[in-house]
Amino acid sequence: MDAFIVSVFYVLIWRLCVLACGLVCVILGYRLFMGGFAAQQGSVEAGVGGNTLKMSNMAPGTFFAFFGAVIIATLVWTSPAEIVVPKEALQATAQVDMGPGGLTVRSEE
Repeated sequence: MDAFIVSVFYVLIWRLCVLACGLVCVILGYRLFMGGFAAQQGSVEAGVGGNTLKMSNMAPGTFFAFFGAVIIATLVWTSPAEIVVPKEALQATAQVDMGPGGLTVRSEE
């Protein structure tokens, strides 16, 4: 496998794992909420910059669902983790050429 394929699989697996964690939190929170478990109500307050979000009198299931939604939103709005492959390693695979304009990828013709 070349470095490009490995990096694509890495990013794909990373994104799928984070998405799965967020979905598990949302599903478990929904099940907890629908189960009627509301023994203790809670509140949460979060802020970024000058903006704040405060939610109070929340059931525990709502906390789980909200946390899962935050995980999924963070996944969507952040850039994927990157793997840096040195130029020498790319040139050693004979798939790229070093030219005056930078690296160019050879076609598979």
